[in-house]
Amino acid sequence: MAEAIVGTGLIRIHPSPGGPVAALRGLDIRVDVGEVAAVIGPSGSGKSTLLRLVAGLDRPSAGRLTVLGRDLTDATDRERDAHRRDRVGVVEQHYRRALSPYLRAAEAIGLPLALRGVPAPEREARVAELLERVGLAHRGQASRQELSGGEQQRIAFAVALATRPALLLADEPTGELDGATAETILGVLRDLVRAEGTTCLIVTHDELVEGIADRVIHVADGRAVAERVGPPGTAPQQVRDAAGWLAPPLPEPSTPAPASRRPEAGHDAVELDGVGRRYGGGTTGMLGLPPTTAAFRAGRFHVVTGPSGSGKTTLLRLVVGLDRPTEGQVITLGTDLASLDRDALARFRAARIGIVDQVRDLVPFLSARENVELGLSIRGVAVAEARPRAAAALEGVGLGDHLDRAPDGLSAGERLRVAIARALAAEPELLVLDEPTAALDRAGARSVARLLEELDGRVTIIATTHDPALIEAASDRLDLVAAGADTAAAADTAAAGAAGAGQR
Repeated sequence: MAEAIVGTGLIRIHPSPGGPVAALRGLDIRVDVGEVAAVIGPSGSGKSTLLRLVAGLDRPSAGRLTVLGRDLTDATDRERDAHRRDRVGVVEQHYRRALSPYLRAAEAIGLPLALRGVPAPEREARVAELLERVGLAHRGQASRQELSGGEQQRIAFAVALATRPALLLADEPTGELDGATAETILGVLRDLVRAEGTTCLIVTHDELVEGIADRVIHVADGRAVAERVGPPGTAPQQVRDAAGWLAPPLPEPSTPAPASRRPEAGHDAVELDGVGRRYGGGTTGMLGLPPTTAAFRAGRFHVVTGPSGSGKTTLLRLVVGLDRPTEGQVITLGTDLASLDRDALARFRAARIGIVDQVRDLVPFLSARENVELGLSIRGVAVAEARPRAAAALEGVGLGDHLDRAPDGLSAGERLRVAIARALAAEPELLVLDEPTAALDRAGARSVARLLEELDGRVTIIATTHDPALIEAASDRLDLVAAGADTAAAADTAAAGAAGAGQR
C-alpha cells in the first residue's frame, strides 16, 4: 500500500526564554494512504508538534518527513504553503475558529471554494453534498450561535473537506464534547473520511478515537512507544526505532484517589431564577439555555454538566454578564446583572470575577509570568505589585519553576495552569471555567481537579465539564438536559439538580 506519511527520527526543538525545549525526540511514524490513524498520548508528549510538522507549519529540527510523496524536511516556505493549500485540510481543537459568527453554515463551507474561484453552481452542489453527509442538510442557514457544539464540529469537518484535500488533520476533535456526542461525531468523521477517500491523521488523548482508527500510535516524551495496526481489539506492539531500540512498554493507567468533601457553608454566590436564553427565531432559532432555576453556594466548587448543546457555556456567560438572558433574573455576588450596563458589567467582572475560557488566549511571545502580569495590569494593578503577585499565583498552581517559559514551551496542562493563575492573581470572589480539562489527558485532568479542589472553600468555583475527574472532585453538581428538549422538562431537571446540590 502507498504511504501517505513517513517520518523517521523526527526531532523538534522549540526555543524558549527558559532554554530549548525538545517536543519530539526521534519519533518514527508511518501512515498509509486511505487510513484513519490516531496518535494518542498525554499532554506534552509531542502530538500537536507532530501535527504542525505534517501540516507544513513547522520544520523538523532533525530527521526526515515525507507527506504524500513530498519531502517537507527542507521544503521552502512557498512549497509548504502550496502543500497546505492544495492537499491538506485541518480541523482545529477549538472548532469554533473554523466558523465565522458572521456566516451561516452553508456559507462557511462554501468559503474555501469561493476563495479558490470555484463557480457558484459547483460550489452550491458541493456544500449541499457535505451538509447531507454530516447529517445537517436542514441546518445550512443556521449561524454559529444557533448550532450546538456537536453541530459546529460537524460543520468544521465539512469546511476542512470542502476542497477535497488528500489529507485531513484533526487536533483533539472530541476534546470539547461530552462522551455521547463524541462517539456520534467520531462515527460521522469515520464515514465522511471513507466517503471522501481521504487519509486522516488525528492527534488526541481521547481513547474513544481508537474505535474508528485503522492504526493507533501511542506516543510519550516525544517518541512512538507502541502501535496498533488493524481493527479495534488488536493488541498494540512495542515500537522499535530506526536504530533497532525497543521502546518502553505503555504505562498502566492509575486509578484516581477518592476526593474529599467539604461541609456546606456560606450564602448563595450566584442565583438563577427562571433564566433562559434563546438565539434567533423562526426555523433556524436555537434554545441556548432552557429556563433554569439554580443556586450556587459561596466558597464551594460547583460543576455544571450535561450533553453538548445543553447550555453549559451559555449559563456561564449569563452568570458573568457576557450575555443577557431572554427571560429570568441573574444575581451574581449579590448584584442583579440586569441593573448594569455594558461598561459597568466590564468593571464588575474585572473587580470580582476570574474567567478561564476554552480558548486560553495566552500571548505567545510573553512568558508565563508576563501573561499573568498583563492580566493584572489590565485591571489597573501597579507594576511593582503585579510582578510578585504573578509569581505567587504561578507558584500556587505549581509552576514556580516555569515563570520565564513562553506558552509554546509548556504542555497543554501547564498552559491551563497559567490561565488559572492569571485569573486567581486578581483575587476574584468568583472563578468560572469553561471545560477546563477538555484538552488534557487523564493524568492532567486529575491534577487540575486536585488543584481546584484545594481552592474549594477559598473562592466560589463554577466549571462546566463532562470530565469524571472534575465531577468527582466537586462539592456540588448541576446537570442540564439538552437545550432542544421540552422546556418545562428542562426546567424541572435543572431545578432538581439545584435541589440536589450538596447532597452527593
